[in-house]
Order: sequence, then structure tokens, then C-alpha cells
Amino acid sequence: MDNAEGIITEIFKNEIQVKRIKKEIQSLTQLKKEDFKITLKTLSPNLQIIVEMPPIKQLNSNKPIIFALYLDSRFPFVFPKVHILSQVTKPTLSDGRDYIENIISGPWSPSILLYEIVKMFPQFLETIEKNQNNKDYLLKLGKYQENQEFDLNIGLENVEYLQCKQIINGKQFPRTILISDSYLLNLEYQNKESLLLNYYSIANLQKIERVQKNLLLNWLMNDGSLIIQTLTSANIDQLQNTINSYKLGQNVKKINQDDVTLQKFETIQIYDLLQQLSLNEIELSKNLNKNSLNNLMTSYQQIIEYYSAFSDEDYKQYVTLLQALLSREDVQTILASPAK
Repeated sequence: MDNAEGIITEIFKNEIQVKRIKKEIQSLTQLKKEDFKITLKTLSPNLQIIVEMPPIKQLNSNKPIIFALYLDSRFPFVFPKVHILSQVTKPTLSDGRDYIENIISGPWSPSILLYEIVKMFPQFLETIEKNQNNKDYLLKLGKYQENQEFDLNIGLENVEYLQCKQIINGKQFPRTILISDSYLLNLEYQNKESLLLNYYSIANLQKIERVQKNLLLNWLMNDGSLIIQTLTSANIDQLQNTINSYKLGQNVKKINQDDVTLQKFETIQIYDLLQQLSLNEIELSKNLNKNSLNNLMTSYQQIIEYYSAFSDEDYKQYVTLLQALLSREDVQTILASPAK
């Protein structure tokens, strides 16, 4: 690790801290390089230790799996955090949650060295692989720390940050919204850092309402109560469409180029896709239910992927059509209804 000592002394000023971090880094270098590639990254005023692991086909195909140890500048007097930076499940785990207690099966203590934590990553991934189709399990993993700093630069995959304002008792408060297909986080900028105010599971988003220039998010809480969060933004359409997209568990604005290839579509005729789209639109107009809605959304997505694969700008009009569909109140009612 190049310039490790310079990075350490830049962040950690206390002699006890410097000695501890040097010991930690030295231990990490003893890990097998083919299993764990270690990189240091400064996230002023904190330290991020990137741990890159070999792919697991059942989780993320041929892409490396990346964890990150996040060390506050007060470490080891405060606990480290462990983030997952790679998209390995759906809903995602790359959303800023801290997984250290899941990995070490209990609370952290200063006697636990970082290399011991890293050595437990493979076992943790095995557990994730076994439960990758259990959405409830995935959503219960990890922790968020409310009213604490949340670093926006940790390098999460497939999340979006949106600027807006939250309306509380008639007053507007600036917010940064971090949204993924697992959680929506409400962040506020205070004293030159972003604080996590609160968060909601996307699975608990019951309804999205548009009232003039405001967006009303209806959240079902664990005790059965309903909380309405009111947001406004100069880009209210973008805000609404983005939340709608993640509610469906897919971000239609970001086409995954690894999945969308010319080879995938070389035997498909766009005319067939457009004809099926027309049939699905007619069916939806006659009978709006989850089945007809899913069929129509699938048609839109297939056409978007087709045009994107051929770098055809026509895909944009179908993104717009899909977003318009998701904005309809009757569609939102269907999406929010429980599965039978």
C-alpha cells in the first residue's frame, strides 16, 4: 500500500491512534492478496479501507465484491463501520448500512482487529448467498445510525442523491435524499457534514401523491401507523419519477450496459416488441390490475433496453411513457395493494 504512513498521519494525530492503525494495516498486508486486495482511501477527515474480493457467480457474476472498512478519525475510541459497496442482492445491500455486528456476530470491541473482521467477510457472503431471495432477511441486515454523520462519498452502487426540501408545519427544510431499492434516507447538512435524520424502508412506501408542487410520501410504520412525508423540489417531476422507479425495484433511467448487449437482441424484431406493447396498452385500458400493469411495464422495459443496446435515442420516449404510467394515481393504488 503506497504512502500508507502518510495517509495515516494525515488523519490520525494521537500517538496511540497512529500506533494502532499502523498495527492494523500491517496485519491486513498479511492476508492473501488473491483473496483480499487492500487499498487505503482518504475521506477527509476519515479513512476508508477498500477490500476487494473475487467474484461469487451466484451473487454478482464476474464482478469483484467490494467491502469498505470506514474508520472515523477518532478510531479506535469509536467503532469502525463496514459497508458493502457492490450490488450483490436485490434489494441492494449497497445503501450505507453498517454490517459490522452481522459479520462479527455481536458488538465490536477494541480488542477485535480489522484483519479479523476482514477474514470473516467470506462467511458473511455465504450467509447472504443462502438468503439472497429472502427480502425480509436482506432488509433486516445492518444498521443505520440516526443523528450521526453520514458520508456521501463512500462509493455506493446504484443509489441516487436528490436535493429537495421537506415541509414541516408549513416551513421548508433543505434535505438530501439518498434512495435505493431498499431504503430512502433523509439527510440534513449541518456544521459542514451530512447528518442522517431518519430513514424508511421502500417496502413500506404505501402511496405517492402529487399535490400541486408537493410530493406526499405515505409511509407505513412498524406499529401500523401512517406517516406522511411532504417534499418539494424545483425538479419535482424528477423526484417523483425517481422514487417511483426505485419503488418498483428498478431504475429505468440507468441502463445496465453489461446486461444490454447487441447479441442479446440480434434475433429480436422491434416490430414484435412494439406490437406486444400495443396489445398490453389495450389490455390495461380495459382491465387495470397487477397482471396487466406488470405486462405493460415489462414491454416498456424491453423496448427501452432494445433501443439502448443500439444506441438509439428513441428509448427516451419510452422512459417518459413508463414514468408517466408510474405517476398515475390509479397505478400507484394498484402497486401499493398487497399481493394476493
